[in-house]
Amino acid sequence: MKNELMTIVSPHHAITSRIAAAAIAISLTCSLSCAGPQKPSQTHASTSDRTSILSLAPKEEVLPTLLSARNGGHFRPDIPAALTLLHFSDLHGSEENLHRIVEFKQAYSEYIDDAIHTGDAVICYWDDPNPFENVPGSEDILICIGNHDCWKGHLVWAQTNRPYDATAEDAYVKFYKDRTKEWNITAPEGTERQDSPYCGACYYYKDYPQSKIRMTVLDCMHYDGIQDEWFSKTLGEAREKGFQVVGVEHFPPQSGLNLISCGFSSSVVEDFRSVPDPGESQMERMPDKCFATADKFIDDGGTFICWLSGHTHSDFIGTVPGHDRQVQIIVEKAGEMDTYMLEDRTKGTRNQDAFNLFTINPALNIFTIQRIGAVRNERMQSKRLLVYDYVSHSVLVQE
Repeated sequence: MKNELMTIVSPHHAITSRIAAAAIAISLTCSLSCAGPQKPSQTHASTSDRTSILSLAPKEEVLPTLLSARNGGHFRPDIPAALTLLHFSDLHGSEENLHRIVEFKQAYSEYIDDAIHTGDAVICYWDDPNPFENVPGSEDILICIGNHDCWKGHLVWAQTNRPYDATAEDAYVKFYKDRTKEWNITAPEGTERQDSPYCGACYYYKDYPQSKIRMTVLDCMHYDGIQDEWFSKTLGEAREKGFQVVGVEHFPPQSGLNLISCGFSSSVVEDFRSVPDPGESQMERMPDKCFATADKFIDDGGTFICWLSGHTHSDFIGTVPGHDRQVQIIVEKAGEMDTYMLEDRTKGTRNQDAFNLFTINPALNIFTIQRIGAVRNERMQSKRLLVYDYVSHSVLVQE
């Protein structure tokens, strides 16, 4: 297995001429022309048998792999049950694709334990419509905050180096208030009290007792000492309960990833020198202290499964530099195609959709990534399936 140290391209920074040329070619082919996130079509995909998501992802194709991934331990009450999460990210306002995801989730509800969207729900700006407010059936989908969800100033990137000026309370009111009652989560006390240090906190955890897994969701846009202390305490409590942990946040690390060479790692990368200095501008990266806190949990005997993230609009999987016991899974954009993407996402085809069924088998210490939708990267490598041992940190299967 070949690992390469690469930093991940941000949709707001320059890409190489080779990547740009490929993106332009795709842009012309798909009759797209934009320099940033696009407003989605207001029409929904056809509900005909040919183009519906349930026809393009039929049970006879999905279930054999999903059931095999979930099988370990289900017939042994003394062994933790497998846990399946529907992981998607970066809708960027696409209500059409969210409708399709909800339809899929409901059809497979017997096998999917939860769904998580890892940031950038809005088209571009904080006050753009929140698609989760307009799509029935999405009320119980968990979310975390992304950078566009906090872009309040309506300023283009070149005009400011601090465009993400929505406060934590702004984000909480728009994306969390009046929604979390459907989520069965544990948030810090005092999220709606002005005198509380946790006022507007957009972070929480959710326990899955049958699987002995805790999912901890962080706010990458307002990660401070208070949140880090809460994260450390939450990890410690999980370790004491014997729960393994999945971390969720929007950004890749500051230093990129040690990419695992497979179909789930895109070739869209950039040089480290283009990553902004945190003293000069807002980083589109997760602070290193977050990963250091997770390392402490591992040092104390805890099992950290992985990070689930988004932001890059392309798939990546790799270990965190300097924290090589932590692996991060970044999922391709679930919204409509844009010029930052090299993969085809033609509507009405299987490629319209892109999300993962992420199944953890704690009895075997493995996770399975099963792609629904677009299954070829820009190099035509398959990204249908990946099985990973999160204790030995080795790829077991890649198809």
